[in-house]
Amino acid sequence: MERLTSRSASSWQPSSTSSTSSVRRSRTTQASREKHRFDYTPRDCYAFHQAVADKVVPAAARLLKRRQQQMRLDALRPWDVGVDAEGRPPVRPFESATEFVDRGVSVFNRVDPELGRYFQTMQQEGLLDLESRRGKAPGGYMTDLPRKKRPLIFMNAAGVADDLVTLVHEAGHAFQGFEQFDNNLLFCQRWPGMEMAEVGSMAMELLSAPYWARSAGGYYSEEDYRRARIDHLERIILFFPHCATVDAFQHWIYTDPAGSDAEARDREWLRLRKRFEEGIDYDGLEAEWIARWYQQIHIFEVPFYYIEYGIAQLGALQVWRNALKDQSGTVAAYRKALGLGSTRPLPELYEAAGIKLAFDAQTIGELVSLVEEELERLEG
Repeated sequence: MERLTSRSASSWQPSSTSSTSSVRRSRTTQASREKHRFDYTPRDCYAFHQAVADKVVPAAARLLKRRQQQMRLDALRPWDVGVDAEGRPPVRPFESATEFVDRGVSVFNRVDPELGRYFQTMQQEGLLDLESRRGKAPGGYMTDLPRKKRPLIFMNAAGVADDLVTLVHEAGHAFQGFEQFDNNLLFCQRWPGMEMAEVGSMAMELLSAPYWARSAGGYYSEEDYRRARIDHLERIILFFPHCATVDAFQHWIYTDPAGSDAEARDREWLRLRKRFEEGIDYDGLEAEWIARWYQQIHIFEVPFYYIEYGIAQLGALQVWRNALKDQSGTVAAYRKALGLGSTRPLPELYEAAGIKLAFDAQTIGELVSLVEEELERLEG
């Protein structure tokens, strides 16, 4: 690990190594402009970091404490987080690609009949390349076929729970494609930015989740459904602290003169990790804890890219909250917003979806409380 640490950290330099504070501040401004962040500022990102520290970190700590108690451990170690707390085998939502797709049609019909029709169109026109096979490229994504005015979903399903989450996530992107094609948007009008595009996919995970059970036309037995929903919601909670860590770290690198020093970067990552992560014992594993940032390829290849996922997850949670009160109205607003592409500023796209672009502790706290309430219901 020492060899890895030395080689990975010291050989990389951020693109701006000037010690002049004005140059470093201008790098954050430049990054915002490059990424078309005209509707929020670095100050909003800092507010997001603080809100996560205040509202999400305690919730994540409570979640991890429950896991520690379930596993009857004196301390929760990093390797205890990614396993089933009761030692059960993984859930299996489907046995074949045909079953995977057929049940997907049923699930999306329950969310909204028109979305179900979209997915069935993809099934009938051979636009679902879902099953893993020898020689197939890795990964999972949605792409467009502009001349056909159709989306295509590519993935490598192997019969595990993550396959279902991947399918409904990419279907959310595909539904955005259908809505935009129906509105005859020009190519240059279609990309709304990650902050909105990921609302479409992340919200579909949550909108479809109530129908994942076989009794609702979906995939799982009641017990496996409960397990899958709990795992999905826990991941949402645990994602926010990591997202805030990565974004805060990138801002520090480009605004603090010490950001050009390898050892200082490691120390700052560790400081931020301790700020945003509670409940996991890393005793004797400090080098591994530090090395987590070397794995985060965004930091090296696309500086300042990552907070978009946190912003979009907050939007998706708001869509879900609205759907709990008015499913049909929420889906109608969701579809309308997806169909607008980039023809409106980001706050107006969120408004069209019935949500708001938020970075404040109150909104984040309310959404986290909603997730915790749902977890409590599922666990009860």
